[in-house]
Amino acid sequence: MQTGNSIFLAIGAAGLPIGQSGIWLRALVSLCAFWLGCCFFSSARHFYPKRKATLSISFFLQASLMFISAALAQTNIAPAFNYKRLDPKATQDNAQKQADEDNWAVQLIIALLAFQSSGQIVLSRTLGFNEIPTNVVTSLYCDLLSDRELFAPLAANVKRNRRVVAVVLLFGGGVAGGWLQRSSAGMPGALWIAGSVKTVIALAWLVWKGK
Repeated sequence: MQTGNSIFLAIGAAGLPIGQSGIWLRALVSLCAFWLGCCFFSSARHFYPKRKATLSISFFLQASLMFISAALAQTNIAPAFNYKRLDPKATQDNAQKQADEDNWAVQLIIALLAFQSSGQIVLSRTLGFNEIPTNVVTSLYCDLLSDRELFAPLAANVKRNRRVVAVVLLFGGGVAGGWLQRSSAGMPGALWIAGSVKTVIALAWLVWKGK
């Protein structure tokens, strides 16, 4: 979510948010990794970017980075990514939380996740699905609700359909992620699942019917 990271980096100059003095550094790490990822994944334009093999390799790479992140979280190398059974009513030791977030491995996971996420949005542009931003919904809401054919039949407005599905899936994923945090799976479970989904997509490209 690089919009939020840009804002956190900006307000970090004023020492905000209060009690989260290191958040600007994590935001900077995420931004730099995302920028680097955009340059890397966009270089596929030199290697037939719409070929099934190219698309599959890209998603396999994204999945691999997610699996590495999940492993780092699962083994508690990055404690802030290994929280489990979170109780909304419980209080957390702020000093311990700060120590967990300042762990070097947290920065590594943030960098890996930001780098791989750039591949997803670069490919959405390469394939021409600009109506699905893949990671933010502000513009998606605007485009959806200002669509003159918002209530057209399903077959008559494919872009509207994609936007609606994108909103539903993003919200559903958020709900699932929240409940995973309250379970024994925790954040590592969410990362394993996300990596598995990307692996399925990578395999699907190999058998996708070409134009």
